[in-house]
Amino acid sequence: MINKIFAALLALVVVTQVHAEPVLPKLSTNDLNGQEVELPSDLPGNPTIVFIAFKQNQQPSINAWVNRLGLQDEGGPAWVELPVVGQGAALIRTYIDNGMRSGITSKKMRARTMTIYSNRRAFNRAMEIPTMSQIYVALVEQDGTVRSMIAGNVTEEKVDKLRAAIY
Repeated sequence: MINKIFAALLALVVVTQVHAEPVLPKLSTNDLNGQEVELPSDLPGNPTIVFIAFKQNQQPSINAWVNRLGLQDEGGPAWVELPVVGQGAALIRTYIDNGMRSGITSKKMRARTMTIYSNRRAFNRAMEIPTMSQIYVALVEQDGTVRSMIAGNVTEEKVDKLRAAIY
């Protein structure tokens, strides 16, 4: 009897110590041009730099990363922006997408922006994102594997970490 209890406790400890890697969950959405996108398989590169934001006031942080990395409309590493607004916002999806579209005039930039109208908690759990108070920069494969995840504003150290994961 004691052996069975010990074995059960040991199994519980082993199972709880197993740590899953972050993964970009499978999602259907549209880019800001209205084109349907299946994530992660439709990411433009393998890997792709994925900027994840939760609030409009986080856009300057993403812009700083884009500028520091020298990312452009064409050429260079593949990259996208994923504003994660949650399921409830799907009711006003047209309003949100039109608002973002009005601030992004380039069709190429609109194609890089894919708003996530999904359960934020489930998305964050899959991506291992602990808080929505900052942005995240992920290097993601087309199968959803996250090679690297970096939180917060751009610094030289963080740029070096991302570059090391790319090459």
